[in-house]
Amino acid sequence: MKTTLLIKWIYKNLLKKVMLKGNVGGQFASQQIRTVDQDIEYPNLEVGPTQNDFIPQVQPSQNEDVESPFWPQSGYSHPPLQSETRVRHGLGMSPDLDLSLSFKLPNPAPLREQWLKYKAVNITPILPDEMASEVHQYYFNQPRSYWEFPIHPDPYFDYAQNAIENPDYYHMYDAKEGDPTIPERIAHAHSVNNMGDFSYMYYRASIQTQRKHQYLDLFSSQPFKDYLSTITGHENLHYEDDWTFVNCYESGHYNGPHTDGNNGRIAFVYHLSKDWKPEMGGLFMRMDWDWKTVNKVVTPPFNTLTIFDTEWDGQRGAPHMVSEVAQGCDNKRISYTGWYL
Repeated sequence: MKTTLLIKWIYKNLLKKVMLKGNVGGQFASQQIRTVDQDIEYPNLEVGPTQNDFIPQVQPSQNEDVESPFWPQSGYSHPPLQSETRVRHGLGMSPDLDLSLSFKLPNPAPLREQWLKYKAVNITPILPDEMASEVHQYYFNQPRSYWEFPIHPDPYFDYAQNAIENPDYYHMYDAKEGDPTIPERIAHAHSVNNMGDFSYMYYRASIQTQRKHQYLDLFSSQPFKDYLSTITGHENLHYEDDWTFVNCYESGHYNGPHTDGNNGRIAFVYHLSKDWKPEMGGLFMRMDWDWKTVNKVVTPPFNTLTIFDTEWDGQRGAPHMVSEVAQGCDNKRISYTGWYL
């Protein structure tokens, strides 16, 4: 049965905005339609940890600098964005618009069944196609200067000494456009990757400085969080802009095998890549704890939300990676990613 979902929200009192990393995968389910504002009860739903297990006990005041909660951390403090800051720089629109969005979401029942089996699932579509295409174009057309370019590890940084002197600090080098050391840094990252150690390189947008497109505010809406709770069994999901970011993989970019540690209860990736093919690379791969066996592969599907449990096979964190985007590929692998606490 298909019913129409009318979600209205006025973009007021938005949370602070920042960023982070991580990519995920899942399985498609048969698509039926229901609205998220209907009450549906499923007996014996499994419930994971509560949001209080992940929210810091001491919150900084509005006048203090805030350390990035993400992994990897950016290595610097940033001033908090004030809640009264209402202008979306670069978007040319006001978040105070009374924007009415009418769209459908898939029936959660078959998605719930897949979640119980795989702890990962794809949900599609998320936005109406014309809205998703608008978000895609907004990020696809951004210039190089819009993006940060972290290349890890940094060959000029003493990680061993840092582990002794400042173990809570995660160093991440942002290669600016025109940086003459980029070729050397890329070669070093490849060498580390070939030895089986963690490395990565890709563009990403910090929500500290680059406000996300307004349609992505769907992810913070209460009906949508309740919808995800119905699928996953994780109640009272908590969303923070600080725990999300937008990334863009182009030719040669990749993210080596890693876990997201204790970042939240649910990891998500909203795929915004168009016309992406497996031969382009950039495939999400979830692995077993032997760090070799791939148990799930996802080719980025446009306008699809992939969610997966941050606990896998009884352990916190699920090993995963993004394979290298093919050399010479002129497409862009774009996604909005983060965690629900």
